Amino acid sequence: MNAVHTSSMANAVRTLSLALAFSAHVKADYLPDPKAAEAALWASPSVAQARGDYAAQSLRSQSLQQGREEWKLDAEVDQRRVQTTPSDNFAEWGLALSRPIRMPARAGADRALAGALNAHAEASLGEALHESGRLLLTLWFDWLTQSSQSGLWQAQRQLAEQQLASVNTRIRLGEAPRAERVNAEAALAQIRLQQQQAVTRMQQARNRLLAQFPSLPLTADTPPPPAQPGLQGSAEHYVDAVLEHNHELFRARRQAGVLQAEAHKLAQHGSVDPTVGVFYRNEMGGNEHVLGLGVGLTLPGGARRTDQQAAEQLATTAQDAAILLEQRLRQEARADFETAHAQVENWQQADRAAQALAEAARLAARAYELGEGSLDQVLLNRRLALDGRLMAQQTQLEALAANARLKLDAHQLWPLDVDADSAHAHP
Repeated sequence: MNAVHTSSMANAVRTLSLALAFSAHVKADYLPDPKAAEAALWASPSVAQARGDYAAQSLRSQSLQQGREEWKLDAEVDQRRVQTTPSDNFAEWGLALSRPIRMPARAGADRALAGALNAHAEASLGEALHESGRLLLTLWFDWLTQSSQSGLWQAQRQLAEQQLASVNTRIRLGEAPRAERVNAEAALAQIRLQQQQAVTRMQQARNRLLAQFPSLPLTADTPPPPAQPGLQGSAEHYVDAVLEHNHELFRARRQAGVLQAEAHKLAQHGSVDPTVGVFYRNEMGGNEHVLGLGVGLTLPGGARRTDQQAAEQLATTAQDAAILLEQRLRQEARADFETAHAQVENWQQADRAAQALAEAARLAARAYELGEGSLDQVLLNRRLALDGRLMAQQTQLEALAANARLKLDAHQLWPLDVDADSAHAHP
């Protein structure tokens, strides 16, 4: 066999081996730019709706703090007829101005409810940000996986084309039967189909990502596969960090706080409602003028007490639900941490298997070059090596996605905390 042909095949095998092992040796920034990701999250539809709800709730809270008691103006016109001899008719009219009085205890209850409603709206906005972050990670890693696998199929296609060229050379030299050309062409056709399908899946994943986060910048080239993730800290430390920043738990607790504040407000409404006002009356055709002060009391009925009891029951139920939610979130956080560790181990095992299959494919190709093996065995080993690397790459990206999810839930990836200033600062 000529030296040029042997060197060409060896270079081709090394090219594929480097492409397949790329994910194990290249460090890359595989996550979106933090500032771009933050802007994309704030621009997402669910967060935009939550921001609108937050702004509306802020206005409702202002209304509660100011009080709903309003001035009331009454006017009346009448005709007085005096049955005397001779009888007289007198035009009369009157004006009254009154306003309910909000007692200090009731005003305090209203302000407490306003604060609880604002806190709940803030927690809901934070939860919307968190859920959008999870969605972004899911779509991002889907796109990253499909892009990386498309790159592997591209490398496999190049190798199959080189293999076909090598077979044609051997046939011309009389070193291989013509039937091997059919096998090599069939293998190349199949790989071209797989590559085309991989490109289609990559484009679909990219479109799904941009449909949800159109402002997120994506590179035109296939993102390079990242290196092995590392998990820092213990499970207990991670669980505490998650619960310290969990917006779902915040929202449940603040929902209970809203119901408690409503129950307290209704308790304050169980007393009488005073109304104070002044009135003026012009009587007897202007011969009499009456100026007075009026006081009214609205006596509470049984419905107020029933409403208060219902609110207290709802508050108790919400508190119990928040306790159960905390227990569930604690268990889920621990399970997520353990799963992330297991996925790293899965990737390490898959990577070792892929390296062994790649070495077997290299040896089979080398044996074929030396005339000691068959093309069918080369093609089989090469396909097994590719399947092994595809699996290793998928498990690697799953491990990276799990690691990113841990950081997101612990608020160590992107800024997800919300306050009044940040809620209004973002466009």
